[in-house]
Amino acid sequence: MSPQLLVFLVFVMELVSSLISILVGYQASKGYKASSSKSLLFLYMGFTVLGIGILLRAITAVFFALAIRTTETPPNSLVSLSNVAGIIFTLTQLAAYSLFTATYAFQAKSLGQRDMEVGGAVSAAVFPIARLFYIPALELLAITMLGFVAVSSLMHWLHQRSLNAELVFLGFSLMLLSHLLFLFMIFDEVLLFFGQLVQLAGFVCLLIMLAKVNKTGV
Repeated sequence: MSPQLLVFLVFVMELVSSLISILVGYQASKGYKASSSKSLLFLYMGFTVLGIGILLRAITAVFFALAIRTTETPPNSLVSLSNVAGIIFTLTQLAAYSLFTATYAFQAKSLGQRDMEVGGAVSAAVFPIARLFYIPALELLAITMLGFVAVSSLMHWLHQRSLNAELVFLGFSLMLLSHLLFLFMIFDEVLLFFGQLVQLAGFVCLLIMLAKVNKTGV
């Protein structure tokens, strides 16, 4: 896969992922208004923050890509800006994942109550777009948080044995897998593409679940 094609596909999937993440947040907000479930409130806030962060990252990546074309040697100011941008967007993701963690922490305190079943570059040395996707220490923190959410959703699915619970488990598990792929993309740039694809699939699973719940009420 050519670098140009990889960058284009990643950009397209970033935009689609952003849209779907915001739609997941919208569906969760509808559920929250209907049920006043704090779990859905956390889910709404988390996916809205995540969707906005992904959208801003895609726009910033385009800015950096255009800036690169104007110079053979990127200025230090642009390199520093890419580093700061990468940290900001990763922290945005971590904020969203903290809200997902709060969703299941809240559910753990509410057992026995009825609730919805929600419970272009390869290495940091490559300038500068890699910094928007690859910060190993923060990726490990994101993986830890999503690992907790994925295991919690697995326990919920094993208890409920319903399609909605299964979709939640699949959604967060795919998001966890996407960050594992992002972590290892330093070894192969194609992992960035597959990570975006897997993340998109996870968002779709959660969107289907919430749309189904809002439509049928179960």
